[in-house]
Amino acid sequence: ACPCSFVFETTKKATISVQTAIATKTAMSFWDSVTTGAQNAAETTKLVSIRTKLQAEVLYLEQQIKQIMQNFGVECFPHMEQSNSGLVQQAFLNAQRGIEEYRTKIEEKIREIN
Repeated sequence: ACPCSFVFETTKKATISVQTAIATKTAMSFWDSVTTGAQNAAETTKLVSIRTKLQAEVLYLEQQIKQIMQNFGVECFPHMEQSNSGLVQQAFLNAQRGIEEYRTKIEEKIREIN
């Protein structure tokens, strides 16, 4: 065996070893970027779903306010026809209290959204 072939084989093995290491590093680097991208996408999806949920809750609370106002009108109309301002005032205070509770909840949800 020629000493040249030993050097050639050693150099060839070292070259293959370096190429394998580079390929492995490139594959790992690519996989790391894919994994990171997937994690970022998952986090973004989670944040969007939380925001959407909060926006839906705000819409629900706004509908509750509208319902209180409509009920107030239905409740008060007969009292206004009879000029019973005491009952109208009491109904207004009850409605106002309920509306303020919902408005506070809406403000909290909006702060969470922003």
